[in-house]
Amino acid sequence: MSAPQEVTGERLVPDRQHGELVHAEHMARYVLTAQLAHGRRALDAACGEGYGTELLRRAGAKRAVGIDVDEGTVRAARERYGAEFEVAAVERLPFGDAAFDLIASFETIEHVEDAEAAVRELRRVLAPDGTLVISTPNASQYLVDNEFHVRELETSEFVELLERHFAEVRVLHQQNWLTSAILAPDDLREATCERELELEVRKVAGAEPGRELYAVALCGAQAGASLRQVAVMSGIHEAHELAGRLREAERTAERWHAAFKETEHHLQAMAGSLSWKLTRPLRVPGRLRRRRGA
Repeated sequence: MSAPQEVTGERLVPDRQHGELVHAEHMARYVLTAQLAHGRRALDAACGEGYGTELLRRAGAKRAVGIDVDEGTVRAARERYGAEFEVAAVERLPFGDAAFDLIASFETIEHVEDAEAAVRELRRVLAPDGTLVISTPNASQYLVDNEFHVRELETSEFVELLERHFAEVRVLHQQNWLTSAILAPDDLREATCERELELEVRKVAGAEPGRELYAVALCGAQAGASLRQVAVMSGIHEAHELAGRLREAERTAERWHAAFKETEHHLQAMAGSLSWKLTRPLRVPGRLRRRRGA
């Protein structure tokens, strides 16, 4: 089996990013989409490492195909998973019209030069009664500077793009929250995302639509399909790391402030000294020359 890929920011690498927030973000989208997979011909457009394509296959897809532009990524996916994988670009899909009943394409169109062409191709290979589930970061809220993003869209721009190709577009909102969960031992140990937990989930913080971090859209004749809402929990080490960085930044700021106050004190003492006053006439000509450009 191929060694895990390096983390570059272009695609998720579960073996190296397992348990991180970005892992939970990606898995939430696939778990949502897996509810539609049973008995369908599924395409995972820009499948990356292949974990999502495999999830759709295990959810009962009649056929599960993943495509990615990177040959090494596709080769590794073929070695690891039971789904089908091909090298292809989203803007030029090597499939006939209406070849799939379900298409997933997550965090894709911001990576391609021609987003219009990508959506047009996804529409072409989707069956008339099929469903496209597609996501993108909301440019007004997404603060990560990703060198692989060609153009990020705000949610309204994303919807306008999709509505040019689909009569039915339904937008869902993906947001990240800190969670405090009370769990039984087996649920506490769960780390695979393969088993649904029986939870009563409530919230103490909200966000208005349009302020979501990611927009997830269902497009096509089945856009209104009833789906269970999904949440995937990640670890807390990133929050601890962020808190540590904040504490260190505060300590650094305190040191700088103390150094500034000490320097200011020395300057004030020097300005008030007898020697400073006595040498003032010697400093004045120098200032005058500088003002005249001498």
